[in-house]
Amino acid sequence: MKKALITAGIFSLVVFSLYHFLLFLKGRSLSHDQEIKVILVYTSNFVKDYSHIIKAYESILEEEGIPYDVLSAHLLLSLEPDDVVKYHPAIIFPDGAARYLPPEFETWTKDYCATGGNVTVVYDAGTISVKKAFLKEAIFAQMTGINYITYDLKGEDAYTVGYIKFVDEECSEFFQVPFGKTAEGLLLGGYAYGKLEYPIACNMYHKAIRPDEVFATAIAKDGQEYPAIVLRECGKGKVLYVNLPLGHLKCFSDDLPLRAVLRTFLKKVVKIPHLHNTSYGKGGLVINWHIDSSIDWASIDAMLRDGYLMKDIKYSLHITASDFRDEPGDGLGFDACGKGGPFLQLIKDYGVIGSHGGWGHNWFSRNIENNTFQRKEIYDYIKKNNECLESIVDYKVVEYAAPNGTHPQPVTTEVLEELGFLAYYYTGDTGSAPNRTFFNGEKISDQVIAFPILTFGKAASFYEMQRYGYSEDEVKKWLSKITDYVIDNRTVRLIYSHPYDIPEYPDAIKSFLNYANQKQQEGSLRIDTMTSFTCFLLKFLKTDYQFKNKEKEMIISLWNPEELKGITVALPKKGHKKPSAQYLSVEEDEDYYYMTITRSIKEKVIVVERQ
Repeated sequence: MKKALITAGIFSLVVFSLYHFLLFLKGRSLSHDQEIKVILVYTSNFVKDYSHIIKAYESILEEEGIPYDVLSAHLLLSLEPDDVVKYHPAIIFPDGAARYLPPEFETWTKDYCATGGNVTVVYDAGTISVKKAFLKEAIFAQMTGINYITYDLKGEDAYTVGYIKFVDEECSEFFQVPFGKTAEGLLLGGYAYGKLEYPIACNMYHKAIRPDEVFATAIAKDGQEYPAIVLRECGKGKVLYVNLPLGHLKCFSDDLPLRAVLRTFLKKVVKIPHLHNTSYGKGGLVINWHIDSSIDWASIDAMLRDGYLMKDIKYSLHITASDFRDEPGDGLGFDACGKGGPFLQLIKDYGVIGSHGGWGHNWFSRNIENNTFQRKEIYDYIKKNNECLESIVDYKVVEYAAPNGTHPQPVTTEVLEELGFLAYYYTGDTGSAPNRTFFNGEKISDQVIAFPILTFGKAASFYEMQRYGYSEDEVKKWLSKITDYVIDNRTVRLIYSHPYDIPEYPDAIKSFLNYANQKQQEGSLRIDTMTSFTCFLLKFLKTDYQFKNKEKEMIISLWNPEELKGITVALPKKGHKKPSAQYLSVEEDEDYYYMTITRSIKEKVIVVERQ
């Protein structure tokens, strides 16, 4: 046993050292590279303890199509700021992995920003000395306008927990927080919990901060209020400070804060060239109906009769197939392979049929919650549910939704991957985009994509909204704003409920379906299934791409082993002429040209004139 442990330890060290060495090699040619990339910084003596944080940032940058390099702080410091800024317009100093930074970074970063560079400082970056003692003033205190390490004054109380409150709705929208994710006065919230507590630094204001530079504040338990998101000018560039451990949150199934900050800073503020992870660069919606039991026999008839199932909309329809719901023999199940079969036949052409858990709805979730069901039972009953559904729809079931949201990680997702699923509805990462979720610091799967639910305050389903007292007009507004949100931000989100919830808000839901379908017909929105969006995202993640900045032109190179059709490049309008090329459609807004590959080709080079 001891020998095995020693061998495992040596193997882990070798893997870590190789990873570190490859990162070093990756950065050696940085100053000679003409590729446009973001730099993600780590400190060598912290990378072992915080490599999971770096991987969390990398995962989102990959999913968002943002070109990046991971670079040692010491190596970056050896390069000239004037050289770096030419091809690397943004630098990210993450939480944890950049806690120690050489003191010279204060001057180096100011020089980098003076020539147009942009910097994001997260939570505790630059707060300790080489001996791991807390500094009296953070490395970036003067740049950010905040001293965010106060250990010499407050001791252990330098860090606490608090609530994140956006200054106003315009600020939350700027940082791409979906309407409904904030509750109780623009406080960042979560499903069932309402306002969420986050780790925060008890920081001190500097007189240099202006009110218009503060987008959100952190409210500690004692009522003290500190800046949480600050965006300000620095030389010819900008600096963003975020008082949240963004990478840590992503590592523990809270994807939205990190994704929202990276998307906002890099795509809206810096305007770095990037790829869009949505087909043809359009926003997308998943409408996910969970069909739990025999009560939905009547609901399905009503949905068809009253126009809640539309031929132009593809839904993700997830069914618990057994003839029981709470206990074997109760006769309350949907009974997909028996009496419920005709109702399944009625809806199967309105999208994709998925599996809603393991055979009996409440029975399955209850047995997981009380630990009666372990991995084997989870596997067996999901498989049994699939086999019933597949015998009717005649295709492999690849979408999943956990009954009552009971989805213990990582075991359930590992079972899904083993059974060949592609995607699942998820009550973690609430409010965020489809992603490769993390749990306990580890990415769970590269193959099975989590689709987090959208929330309206504490509620997600229409039944829950009714229970929390939302009016029909309020729900109508939420649905409308979510539709606009995915269109405006060119992203994908999932809305879920049950067919038997429709009578709670019939007018709001009908209005939403009509409005969303109208936007789909206009070409600005795509309403589709988890399967469709997942297949595109998995294809997207296989795409290799480069943005090379020459003196008179930008050269964009794309390659995908499957095909590039539907892949969209976003190129900043500033400094570039409008592109045109074979097999390319081009749209534009005030900030970007959106270039979409229109043919099934595997590689493409686009040359754009600079101006």
